[in-house]
Amino acid sequence: MNNILKERLASNKVCIGGWITAPTPVVAEAMARVGFHWVAVDMEHAPISEGDLQGVFIALEKYDVAPMVRLPFADPSLGRRVLDAGAAGLIVPAVEDAIKFGEFAAHCFYPPKGTRGVGLSRCNGWGETFEDYLENFQPVLVPQIETVHGVAAAQEILALDEVDAIFVGPYDLSANLGERGDFSAAEFKKSIEAIRRACTSAMKPAGIHQVDPDPNALRNQVEAGFRFVAYGTDMIAMRAALELPKNIQ
Repeated sequence: MNNILKERLASNKVCIGGWITAPTPVVAEAMARVGFHWVAVDMEHAPISEGDLQGVFIALEKYDVAPMVRLPFADPSLGRRVLDAGAAGLIVPAVEDAIKFGEFAAHCFYPPKGTRGVGLSRCNGWGETFEDYLENFQPVLVPQIETVHGVAAAQEILALDEVDAIFVGPYDLSANLGERGDFSAAEFKKSIEAIRRACTSAMKPAGIHQVDPDPNALRNQVEAGFRFVAYGTDMIAMRAALELPKNIQ
């Protein structure tokens, strides 16, 4: 069971993702039909439980969209359970230390590479595809860089074999730099460039969240070299599409 998203990232192909904060299969299916390569379910900032995940995953898989999960933090127990539920990979917020992330990553791989427990669960068809999954599946692991310390550690984090890409959280990074939401600030731009240089050196994709659902902004991110790009969120896209004209409010 090969991980298509992992293969796509390794080939440096553009991977555009959606972002779910309302964990319903209907929303997931509507987003999957748009043409995303992957969709992340946000367990950090949205009231989403493990029980919400499987219905969302089923809807995404129907259209060959890779289900990703953004964890609330580097929780190995939750990470293993999310993978057992069928996630293609994990996005981990606020990573600042390569050694600590390596310790987390070990819980996401089966022995001998890691320490993930072997069980019969949805990821392997409750045993039907057990050997294939065990031998061939490798999760996508994407640490988020959201702090000054994370930027400084980016090169060491990228050096880990388990890391498939780096993902910038622009709002958190700008806030940590003391310029919340100001993506034109000199220090923010300097940090973004440092991350991109580290990714180029490591020959791994740079990623970012283009929160504003603006097609031109998305194109600019791709043209700037980002290959793992989240585009908007379900709720932000809905609000943008339904916002009433000011002259009739």
